[in-house]
Amino acid sequence: MINDIREIKRGRGIKDNIKILLFAKSAGRCEICNKLVIKDLNTREQFIWGEMAHIYAFSDNGPRANKDINDKNNVDNLLLACPDCHEKIDKTGQEKYYTAQQLYETKLNHENRILVSTSFGLKRQTKVVKMAININSEVVKADNVDIVQALMKNRLVPCEDMFNEIDFSNISGRDDKNYWISKSKDISEWLSHFYSDLQRKKIEHVSIFGIGPIPLLMFFGSKLNNKIKTTLFQLHKDDGTWKWNSGNPMARYKLNFKKGNDKDKVALIISLSGTIDRDLLPSNIKSDYYIYELSLVGSPNYNFLRTEKDLFSFEKSFSTCISDIKNNHPGLKQIDVFPAVPAPVAIICGKSLNKNSDPKLRIFNSYNRNKFKYSLTIN
Repeated sequence: MINDIREIKRGRGIKDNIKILLFAKSAGRCEICNKLVIKDLNTREQFIWGEMAHIYAFSDNGPRANKDINDKNNVDNLLLACPDCHEKIDKTGQEKYYTAQQLYETKLNHENRILVSTSFGLKRQTKVVKMAININSEVVKADNVDIVQALMKNRLVPCEDMFNEIDFSNISGRDDKNYWISKSKDISEWLSHFYSDLQRKKIEHVSIFGIGPIPLLMFFGSKLNNKIKTTLFQLHKDDGTWKWNSGNPMARYKLNFKKGNDKDKVALIISLSGTIDRDLLPSNIKSDYYIYELSLVGSPNYNFLRTEKDLFSFEKSFSTCISDIKNNHPGLKQIDVFPAVPAPVAIICGKSLNKNSDPKLRIFNSYNRNKFKYSLTIN
């Protein structure tokens, strides 16, 4: 059980009702780093280890001292802090960085975030999935604070403190077919456990912060449960956030077509985040295949996907593209796909397939600008 609030270190005569109010406004989290200070992070036992930090010092000689403040123990002058943050902001010389104004704004932002997130109700709860990948030597993944900010923009709140994570950061073997087979199996097993847990906890919404090899993201999308409402988020490279912009969609898509020699051979190029170099395609694609290309009206670029509506618009264009190919090639069994797309678009490609009637997609991958090689098949 959580210790009685009266057992907290009294901290220069702060009244119990002020302590209770501060814990309530901060949701038991450090108002600086967001750590939960009512549970031991190692043992997971419920235990109060937070401290009361003064914005304007209690003592006239303390950090950020202000003799004009009469009631130093007012809740507006207090931060709930973990011991590390408390020591850091009060350390001699640090007051030039942790000014009273800066700490007050930090407190206000934290408490407003708690107020907003707890106002959504159970219907706005979501289970979060995030992914990790290596870019060069650096492991890249969505930061938890960035995730919460993106969710709040969509009026969603995470149902758990710990987010589910899929790790694609092991890059060795991407030119080896066994890599794709092994990772595909891992994804299938992971999602099977994930959806079982989702059903057991009766959670009705999933939020996905995807980043990873495009073929695996497409495979991941093909294994998602379309009966569960799912929101996909995009890492915007220009500002580094995951928040969808408001407003109308800006991206428009077009489908081009080149006739080939064999109606049973179809290639689909999806060039959105970059232009695909035709010299990197397998040699038989250019001569034998009917080639369809789904691209942007305008030049391919990394920043075209600004709003969630841009993603919905792509999903509609992709579904129309697959329908057109099926109509033009009756009985077609498979399509060879060459993608240059952002992560949520890759997931949508797999997710939007009709598993009963659409052709299989054979996904090709270009790694380090080498020629496209077959990786895996979805659907």
